[in-house]
Amino acid sequence: MQLIHSWYINFKAKLQAIACYFGYTSEEAEDIVQQFFLDLLQKNITDNIQNPEAYIVTAFKRKLIDLHRASQRKGAPYEIESFYIPSAQEIIEQLETNEHLVNHIAEAYKKLPARYRKVIYMKYYKGYSTDKIVSLTGLSHQTVYNNLSKGIQHLRQNLCKERLFSKLASLLLFPFI
Repeated sequence: MQLIHSWYINFKAKLQAIACYFGYTSEEAEDIVQQFFLDLLQKNITDNIQNPEAYIVTAFKRKLIDLHRASQRKGAPYEIESFYIPSAQEIIEQLETNEHLVNHIAEAYKKLPARYRKVIYMKYYKGYSTDKIVSLTGLSHQTVYNNLSKGIQHLRQNLCKERLFSKLASLLLFPFI
């Protein structure tokens, strides 16, 4: 019993975090962890466990899976709020926002050096594998990887700069509107 109590003290927070990661609330996670350790006490299987953390984490994840399966079999009622259907106006606004984002990405893409654009185009627009890009361009695997990596990094930097400038512009224009 003393051993399981020490495991409870040492691993309680980690198991609660795992349960929260799986979608349980903190109260539910705490209840599940307590029940898990009560089950361990009843089974009295502390003998021959060489790595208690690995054993406990694995057993706990299996318990979470079993709980999920049991709730699926019961046909847990779905909450009406979870079935949110956006209005036509929200859909139109989302499409406009996406079109605006696509335009920003296209502008940032045009600013890239030609070697980055070429490799990004082949990888993401044509859908070629890295091996196919190597065979078509004659570049080495490392060069293709570096060009992809640096090209994406430049895209991110350009998009972040544009986002900062647009925020700054909106702040500066706000008093005049």
